[in-house]
Amino acid sequence: MLMYFIALLLASIALIGILYSYAKIASSIRVMSSAQGKYKAFSTCTSHLSVVSLFYGTGFGVYLSSAAAQSSHSIAIALVMYTVVTPMLNPFIYSLRNKDIKQSLKSLFGG
Repeated sequence: MLMYFIALLLASIALIGILYSYAKIASSIRVMSSAQGKYKAFSTCTSHLSVVSLFYGTGFGVYLSSAAAQSSHSIAIALVMYTVVTPMLNPFIYSLRNKDIKQSLKSLFGG
């Protein structure tokens, strides 16, 4: 019971920290005068928030499904999502913001 309480406490502290930081970022963006600057800041925050949501969502899904009988295949998929896909998404998302990468992808896909 103590381990569950400590895990819940630590997860809550992390979630509160994330929500607080995004609230501060949103308040800073609101006072920006440039529409292009606001768009760039919100797009960066949105991509990062999607990775954070995927990370916590996968962990929460594994926690909720632990009570139900699972196949080893579904456990393996959740493990790969949690440990491989999520950490690899952040550098990939930020590399897509690089102009050289965007131009390379456009020329590769004929855009």
